[in-house]
Amino acid sequence: MIGSKDFAEQIQKYAEETGKYKVVGYFDDFEEKGTIIRSLPVLGKIDEIECVYKNDIFDYVFLAAGYNNFSFREEVFNKISKKVPFATIISPTAKFGSNVTLGKGVYVGVDTYIGDETVVEDNVFIHGNTNVGHNNHIGAHTYISGRFNSAGFCTIGKRNFVGICVLIADHIELTDDVWIGLGCIVAKNIKQPGKYMSPSAKLYKIE
Repeated sequence: MIGSKDFAEQIQKYAEETGKYKVVGYFDDFEEKGTIIRSLPVLGKIDEIECVYKNDIFDYVFLAAGYNNFSFREEVFNKISKKVPFATIISPTAKFGSNVTLGKGVYVGVDTYIGDETVVEDNVFIHGNTNVGHNNHIGAHTYISGRFNSAGFCTIGKRNFVGICVLIADHIELTDDVWIGLGCIVAKNIKQPGKYMSPSAKLYKIE
């Protein structure tokens, strides 16, 4: 696990609930190697991941960094994924339509449905109780909160944050680096990066 804080604890639970993974330790630039956290060791700094992997200590990594630093998520993933395999963690209760494509390092949460012909790029986190419509495309390094719903033929750009209970109408496109606050209803394309709040997705702040 890359990261050892509270979000890593959540990911550890999600991963082990699948029955396919067992977390053996953490990589964290802000903890000393050998420190024990939740009964597991810190295996080293991020720059040490490749070396430890070559020693057969683990089989996969997963990036346990949340939505507060998208540039960090992207930078670390792009650096490490060229050398070390990333796990894709899928809840046992998640369901999929036909011809769904999932990238590396993706998490799909409990009771989530992803519709036919949808593409989810690398390093995307999709919380539970979410419905992703058919023919959607979700860009890399995006974070989608729980109870999100999208209609068909939607495009969500890279490094986006989508808040809890957001609704997106059909054929809507969100550009890269968009932040959609909780409960927004998105019924028109968003072409400008920035933070959008309120049920009508009014532009609140340009990043």
